[in-house]
Amino acid sequence: MTATISTAWLAAGGSDRFDLDEATANRRRGRDGWPAEPAFARIVVDRFTDVVGRVVKAAGLDEAARRDTEMAVGTLYGMARVGEVMHEQLDLAGPRWLAPEMFVYYSPHSLVSAAAMAHGLGGAATTLLGRDGGTQALGHAVRRLTTGQAETVVVGGYEALTPFADAALDRLAVPHHAEFGEVAAVLLGREADGAGRRLFVARGVTNSRDLHDVLDAAGVAPDAVSDARLCGGTVADQHAARADFAVTLPRVRTWVGGASSPAVGPIRALAEAVGPPGDEPPGAVIVVAGRARTWDVVLLR
Repeated sequence: MTATISTAWLAAGGSDRFDLDEATANRRRGRDGWPAEPAFARIVVDRFTDVVGRVVKAAGLDEAARRDTEMAVGTLYGMARVGEVMHEQLDLAGPRWLAPEMFVYYSPHSLVSAAAMAHGLGGAATTLLGRDGGTQALGHAVRRLTTGQAETVVVGGYEALTPFADAALDRLAVPHHAEFGEVAAVLLGREADGAGRRLFVARGVTNSRDLHDVLDAAGVAPDAVSDARLCGGTVADQHAARADFAVTLPRVRTWVGGASSPAVGPIRALAEAVGPPGDEPPGAVIVVAGRARTWDVVLLR
């Protein structure tokens, strides 16, 4: 097998969606809509902070454990929506129209910093940008755990696309949704502490044989997999992967899309798979993200 497999424990997850209609309308109003952007940016920060808080609470982390908990977060567009407004203001009205508070929310890491401070998470924090930002954040977290550099890591994703980003992703044939914003988070640990599910991350899966080997290494029979979610690449990439993996998983429910962006998709899928505390977990779930013929597979057992 060409893929490399790492493992961790997934203890808790949560996600949230919010409507972008008003924010989209304000962006299209131009100058008249500028004052609304800082308030909307705060909404995104607050939604993410709330989800992280719910996940940390569900995992039962005490104050001491929180001080050492790290964060790794992925996003495709970050807070570039704020950058769009700032560029418009500079171009059309000059620098005197730039509100100082806008700079606070321009950094894609601003959400992570706010959530960490709000919930006493004192470990290292990282934000990764790009279409596979969520998968990279997950891989980064697992590396930190398996190398003993961290005991617990909150892995998150967020997105709030603008009309400009929506059009650009359409041209690139990248699956996304611009009608809603989205935040999601899961908590990973080195060892199981109470309830949890085993997580297997396989990097560099290139064919159905590799996928079969990943299942075998995890001790999971193909017919025990309840869902396979495809989160990365273009629409054509995802459909090609679905055809490849159908060889190993002929009866599994395989589906594409459903997330605001491919960066958030893997994290949301894991958050949904772990379920609320006390709920009966579903069967093994596979989350596939990456490029055509070279995929990262996350298996939740």
